[in-house]
Amino acid sequence: MVDALLALLATLGALAATGLLVQRAYKDRLLYLIAWSFTQVGLTLALLSMSLGFMMGFNGAFFRVMELGAALVGPVWLALGMIELIARYVQVRFGAWLFTISYTVVAIVILILDPLKGSLGKSLPKPSATYDALPLLLVDGSHVVAVLALAGCTGVTAWLASKRDREAAELLIPVALVALAGVLVVSGTRGFLPAPLAVIALGAAAGLVWYGSMRTIPVYDEDGEGYDEYADEPATGYEEQGYAQAAKAEPVPAPTPSPDPRRGELRFPEPASEELRYPENTSIPERPAFPAHGDPAGPTTVDGPLAGPLDRSPLAGLAKPGALGGDLANACGQITVYTLLDGREEAFDRLAADLVKAALATEPETLVFACHEVVGGPTQRIFYQLFRDEAAFAAHRRQPHLQRFLGESRTHVIATNVIELKLGPAKVPLPAPEFPGR
Repeated sequence: MVDALLALLATLGALAATGLLVQRAYKDRLLYLIAWSFTQVGLTLALLSMSLGFMMGFNGAFFRVMELGAALVGPVWLALGMIELIARYVQVRFGAWLFTISYTVVAIVILILDPLKGSLGKSLPKPSATYDALPLLLVDGSHVVAVLALAGCTGVTAWLASKRDREAAELLIPVALVALAGVLVVSGTRGFLPAPLAVIALGAAAGLVWYGSMRTIPVYDEDGEGYDEYADEPATGYEEQGYAQAAKAEPVPAPTPSPDPRRGELRFPEPASEELRYPENTSIPERPAFPAHGDPAGPTTVDGPLAGPLDRSPLAGLAKPGALGGDLANACGQITVYTLLDGREEAFDRLAADLVKAALATEPETLVFACHEVVGGPTQRIFYQLFRDEAAFAAHRRQPHLQRFLGESRTHVIATNVIELKLGPAKVPLPAPEFPGR
């Protein structure tokens, strides 16, 4: 009865951890969280079967669910999630998914259909005394694959962390916790441990998987003021998005400033012989208010110097109504080019759309905030941001929606390239004439 009570408590704890992880996986749609959710479901079902078996006596159904959930699905999908989190090449991640799905389907069919041997009671059955050679071979294979993958990912992460790779250093503790969970899963399903220790091992593994997965996700302050883990972000906030490179042996000298103080500024060309000519009415008509994101109603074109159809893409962003009609002498901004990991474009785009919408809605001094896809470059995105002045730019860098974007998008980004912008005294020119093929 003690074993049944202990298994029931472990089941309740695993069920809570599974619910939290599945909820986060559904929200973020990160593949490694989805894989670890399968592990959590398998461990929870196995612990539930153990609870019922200790109380009512084990039968074929309870034993098969226990083996499928904890001995097969648990370690294999745990290793898959680890590879998905660590691997930086899409070929490695694709191969891991292909192998895991194929192996799981084949093993499930055999473990369900293969006849059992021996008799079952209220004591925890041992796989070696209940299964024949082929199911045992598949279970042993899943354990070998899981242990090798977890140990390899942990070793690679530790090696990269020793080379001052920031991404690896941040993931080292979560990876170690998840690897320890894999060891507990394998130990608890081999049949070597007494029943109470096997239950504790599986329950502790479920808790470690949940805790380790939460450590891979940035944590918000209660006041919504950003991440505790990323309080040391650089001033612009965008440069450290990609995987950090190993430190060089020799420091890189700072670039020599240009003798021309205006070099590097974004400014309109100055005519050689005469001033730019504008029509008599130099006022720029205010653009109509834009409909809310996703609202099918509202205007589809804009009149005036910025005339043209509105881009309804969630990545596009827009200039604020009348934003470019004032003095731009102190305007400044930034262009950021993101290079994304293959297969992470959709997840990055969702985060970018939320950032663009929040910036345009809550930052009154933001003139333009847009994110664009690159034609012919499916893994590249370009942010263009223009603010009224330096104070507005500094306020933007403190916004919680920017900190959220920086924290959650970093796992999708290989590298970034940041270009600072500054507008000198200038006027907004008339739109260039349209030429065929332009």
